Amino acid sequence: MSNTIAPLDGYMLTVLGLMLATGLLGGIANFFLSDIEGQASLRALAKFMVLGIVAALTVPLFLNMTSSNLLEFGRNRPTALFVFAGFCLIYVLLSRRIFEGIAHKLSQLGQKQRNDGAVSGTPRTTEDFFRAGLSGTDLEIMRAVSQGGSVYENLSDLANETMPSKEFVNDRLALLRQLGLLELRANEKNILHMCLSSAGARLLSEASNSGHA
Repeated sequence: MSNTIAPLDGYMLTVLGLMLATGLLGGIANFFLSDIEGQASLRALAKFMVLGIVAALTVPLFLNMTSSNLLEFGRNRPTALFVFAGFCLIYVLLSRRIFEGIAHKLSQLGQKQRNDGAVSGTPRTTEDFFRAGLSGTDLEIMRAVSQGGSVYENLSDLANETMPSKEFVNDRLALLRQLGLLELRANEKNILHMCLSSAGARLLSEASNSGHA
């Protein structure tokens, strides 16, 4: 008994041609529907066309998974081939949205994991904050913030050396907020002002007791 593979008949070649044609057409349509900047190139068009063909070639698998007899109907009812072609075209157009949705969810998941990693790596102890780049000047700035009013005026009263520039102070304030040591709060007039966070107040107290400042 010899194992032979039956050659493709005319009907199957027609189905294959329909999938290739609708894949190309759907890929071109997706190319023009795409609103991503920088896509207007032959390379981008070729990418959409290849992806369209790949999506169209998976249609028989999808029909088989759903127990559809659409391909069998096409042998005796030629009009079913138009239905099949339309289904392939819609499938190709929708596949772009599906893949973009999956890519967006994966991107969000990766961003969430990076944010969680950044939070887990936030300094916790006094020594951790100093290893993260905190300095004695930062403690002076935090102490100036804790007194309310103008940070620069309070800092000039506290500073034992030359008053740092406003640009330097602004940079350090941004770092202290990033570390979670400072935060913005609204006062009774609903005006935002800089103040120590609970972590900042605890750090300033611990630093003073341990002789860091």
